[in-house]
Amino acid sequence: MNLNQVKSIPKWTQLPSPSIFCSEVSMQLGVDTSVAQLQQQVEYLQIQLELERQENIQKIQQIQKFQGLLQHITEHIRDSLDEREILTTITQELVDLLQLNRCQIELYNPCLTAATVTYEYSVSLPHFQGLTTKTADFPQIYQSLLQKQIWQSIEIVPGHDSGLQMMGQLACPIFDHRDVLGNIWLIGRTEAKFGELEISFLQQIANQCAIAIRQSQLYTKTTAQVQEIENREHHHHEFIRHLAQELRTPITNINLAVQTLESIITPAGIVDVEIVSQLLQILHHECGREDKLLNDLLTFAYLKTHPEPPTLITIDFSTWLFPIVESFRDVTNCQQQQLHLDIPPEIPPLSTDITDLEKIMTLLLKQACQCASAGESITVTADLNADTVELKISISGVEIPHHELSQVFQPFYRIPKHSPWQVQNTGLELALVKTMVQRLNGLIHVTSINNRITLIMQFPL
Repeated sequence: MNLNQVKSIPKWTQLPSPSIFCSEVSMQLGVDTSVAQLQQQVEYLQIQLELERQENIQKIQQIQKFQGLLQHITEHIRDSLDEREILTTITQELVDLLQLNRCQIELYNPCLTAATVTYEYSVSLPHFQGLTTKTADFPQIYQSLLQKQIWQSIEIVPGHDSGLQMMGQLACPIFDHRDVLGNIWLIGRTEAKFGELEISFLQQIANQCAIAIRQSQLYTKTTAQVQEIENREHHHHEFIRHLAQELRTPITNINLAVQTLESIITPAGIVDVEIVSQLLQILHHECGREDKLLNDLLTFAYLKTHPEPPTLITIDFSTWLFPIVESFRDVTNCQQQQLHLDIPPEIPPLSTDITDLEKIMTLLLKQACQCASAGESITVTADLNADTVELKISISGVEIPHHELSQVFQPFYRIPKHSPWQVQNTGLELALVKTMVQRLNGLIHVTSINNRITLIMQFPL
């Protein structure tokens, strides 16, 4: 073809200009770059989603483990009333589940001034069970815990090869609607802090611990009350049994005396005149004994059922006590006993019910005269002790077995006697004394040592 003959070239066959071509190539390369970036972003998001999925799976598995342990603890509390068994199990289960170094439960004293590690489970660290910590020594920690707040920190402890090791620790208070009872301490194996999920779970465990502690306390208290009721029932039955025996004895003697009188009194006359006076004396003695027993019993029952407040009168104690003790001087001289009175002059006036106090002293001095044999001593002393007057009656030559000291003031207990004196003794005297001493807001107890017993009373000034 002759080029000269070609007049024009079609536009669709014309080549683009260099600038337009470069622009189109750049656009194509930009699209490819965007696609690559998008692919990278998609891959990154896929990796992130997979990580989140794995993390969520781990959280779900951890929650399932937490729920399983919580259910196990709840069932344990349902089936057992033994606080020690439950809390010991909790410490061990927490260490195993959370992969801890140590878990311990400390309980406060009633004043909340000290906490003692009562339950502990440790893998490698030293054991601290029984260790008592004063809350005032660590105010920053225990102020938060006593305000029912979580406390968390990093602890530095001795590690392997004489080095130092960082460990995370978490304390969660154990409390209910009434009081703060103690704390659960978790010591981890690394310096990592405990997460929200672990903290929430530990708070639920702390609630279960509070339930276990209160449940055990209630069971212990109920058991003690049941035992006390059983003891009271036992003492009540013993009291009735002893009372029946005491009432039967005079009646039996009276019946024997009456039968003897019937046998010696015949229609022809009295067979043996000399024995009649003896039998009448027996009848008089046993009737008086029965009458005294009934009077003491009525007085004892009245004081128990009608605890009226005493009528207080201020008296000069030493001046008032002297004639009461001296009224027994003739009895002790007749029985060859030594009676001593030692009252210091510095004892201040005493506000008391003089009727009750006089009866107390009279009953105790009668007991002393009955118990002491010839040649023994009866000593009455008084001392000023802080804001009380301590009054003692000491009897030599008599001793009470140690296992019987708690029974001295029970009805119908009789102090062992080594004297030949034949006196009326109902066995209610010491029980009456204790009831009247308590009515005067006083205390009484007995000691027995070195062949001597001492009755000690304390009255408030």
